[in-house]
Amino acid sequence: MSRAFLITTEFASWIGTRVGARTVRLLAVMLAVSLLYACSHRIQYPADKTVSKPIDKARLVKLADEPGTWLTGGRDYQQSYYSPLAQINRDNVSRLGYAWHSDFESEHGFESTPSVVDGVMYASGPTGTVRAMDATSGKTLWEFAPEIDPAAVRRVCCGVVNRGLAIWKGTVYVASLDGYLYALDIGDGAVRWKADTIIDHQRGYTITGAPYIAADKVVIGNAGAEFDARGYVSAYSIADGSLSWRFFTVPGDPELGFEHPELEPAAATWDPNSLWEVGLGGTVWDAMAYDPQLNLLYIGTGNAAPYPRKLRSPAGGDNLYLSSILALNPDTGRLVWYYQTTPGDNWDFTATQKMILADLDIAGQRRQVIMQAPKNGFFYVLDRATGQLISAQPYATTTWASHIDMATGRPVETSQAEYFDAPKLIFPSAAGAHNWQPMAYNPGTGLVYIPVIEAGAIWTMPSQPFEYIKGGINSTSLYIFPAPGEWGLDSELAKTLPPLAELASGQPDTTIRGFLRAWNPVTQALAWERETSGPWVGDMTAFWNGGGTMTTAGNLVFQGRGTGHLVALDARTGEELLSLDLAASVMAAPMSYSIDGTQYIAVLSGIGGGNGNTYLPGSASYTYGNKGRLIVLKLGGATVPKRAELSHQDNTLSPPPVARRGTATEIARGGEIFLRQCAKCHANIDGRGAGIPDLKRMSATTHAEFNDILLRGSRVDRGMGNFSDLLTPAEVESVHSYLIDQAWQAFEQESQTANNSL
Repeated sequence: MSRAFLITTEFASWIGTRVGARTVRLLAVMLAVSLLYACSHRIQYPADKTVSKPIDKARLVKLADEPGTWLTGGRDYQQSYYSPLAQINRDNVSRLGYAWHSDFESEHGFESTPSVVDGVMYASGPTGTVRAMDATSGKTLWEFAPEIDPAAVRRVCCGVVNRGLAIWKGTVYVASLDGYLYALDIGDGAVRWKADTIIDHQRGYTITGAPYIAADKVVIGNAGAEFDARGYVSAYSIADGSLSWRFFTVPGDPELGFEHPELEPAAATWDPNSLWEVGLGGTVWDAMAYDPQLNLLYIGTGNAAPYPRKLRSPAGGDNLYLSSILALNPDTGRLVWYYQTTPGDNWDFTATQKMILADLDIAGQRRQVIMQAPKNGFFYVLDRATGQLISAQPYATTTWASHIDMATGRPVETSQAEYFDAPKLIFPSAAGAHNWQPMAYNPGTGLVYIPVIEAGAIWTMPSQPFEYIKGGINSTSLYIFPAPGEWGLDSELAKTLPPLAELASGQPDTTIRGFLRAWNPVTQALAWERETSGPWVGDMTAFWNGGGTMTTAGNLVFQGRGTGHLVALDARTGEELLSLDLAASVMAAPMSYSIDGTQYIAVLSGIGGGNGNTYLPGSASYTYGNKGRLIVLKLGGATVPKRAELSHQDNTLSPPPVARRGTATEIARGGEIFLRQCAKCHANIDGRGAGIPDLKRMSATTHAEFNDILLRGSRVDRGMGNFSDLLTPAEVESVHSYLIDQAWQAFEQESQTANNSL
């Protein structure tokens, strides 16, 4: 007999003396049925057998009490990418195997780390999609896919990506690529509210970053500095999506006034004749963190457009608040302190890389710190309450600055840093010594695990005067990598520069490599390193092979690779303990969670972003394709299932399917437009960009549809944006003529080479 029925009959016996017996029996049966139904349907989250707790500040602060939960992008409010779980450890990690997976149709890059709360996993994908899944089986519970403005796709600097979501008080928050912030019901994914975060949709604004929760606000930044965005962060009420405050990271034209008081002193660090109309960048496209005890929100700001400070702010100046860490009061949006990592940034040295909060023992004192390894190559430890610089040392090769002056907190630039009068080889490159891939901090080892890029870039100034194009690319960047390839020594730009041997004379080794480095933030010293270049030493792919990191109390560090492997290393020594073939290229950071006593490791696969979806032989994306896949592992699991292998056509060029056309003037004009608007992604033609796809190989169908693709957005679903608001039909025709001419030149050159070899 059920417990519900016993309780009901006891209640009936008591009440029977007060009402009729027949009525009592009827009420008893109805109550028993209701209780039985309620008991059988009480589980809201299928993988967790307990009633969920509120997701609020109290829970966030005490997340150490829930080692199996991964609440924020970095698990906790410290954004540490550290899991307190230790069931999987160095002694048994070799037994890690397949538990379940979930496939996605998108072939864009997956850069986010899933969250797991109360037995449900939430994962975001490119454009701002969300999927909620049972964390033990992978069963989809609900999905959300925003409708995207087609124009947003072509306004993305570095790939169609999304870096995560936020969960708070029964709501999942995510931002779409075209700039909308969505609040979704955690139970079914229904839209509770939607806020437009973009101040001007005609400019190059997009969102690729994750929202963050600070106090009772949800905060979101934006991308687009390479275009003509003016950076800012916006805070919205978690309840209804109303705007609470907005903080601009660079001033506008001082003659038009300032939106908030912090911009007036910032304007004093810019030339009064700066290119205000361009927006000037400083976008907050990734990292934020929130300290609920200090009630401070930390944001990292990005580069400017144009890149060369000689163009954007001719009289010089630090150009606040570019490339800075800002601490804001989340209640008011007012600035509490700032620290600029790269004053007057000249090299795309953003400070948008992940920031980690930690409590460290330094010089006999317990310090509340914030740590960052930004693009510029120096590892910073700051007091997170005051912004005081505690220490800064290079974690990678740096030739743009010799050191950080501890008295002023400023980098000391070298003669190698400036490229205004002559081309220079400068370390790090514009890709940074560390890009967006998350680093992780293990409080047990005291080490930070950083995906590091060892690469320089050859910078030079453009020969033509700057011309602002609204909504277009305005970075005016002219740089190549010292490596073979269409974005390197085989580019058209390389033909105009001195030979590499001359530029590299007396400079560090130019061989491009990737590393995973374990860094001691207290001593500012390297603990150990492991090269992650894979088969691509000397090629740009070498520095994209190493993905984001995650570390655990099991004395492990996990990192995904472009080769398709998930690697586990000893967190103290760097010894490789596991290299598991996932048959899927990875750049996102893994995570870990537990359900019913079982620890899982999960990671999203699918590369893209800054590497432009270039899939070289040796990568899993080349072999199996690049559709996204969420892969979950556990001890004693099975072999990870593989997708079918792809077949690849012969790389030999065929005669272009269309005849040459256009005058020399039209072709030259098409080349100028291509370099400005298209080369960021299509390097194969002009040595500038990522190479997706190779336009020398356009089919007859693609040539026939060329106008529709550029002016009507007919391939937006494949990542090719609509340029109708940026290019006229005549300009599109010039670009088309240029591409046809380039295809014929390439074919003729290859044919001549083949004939000479006979």
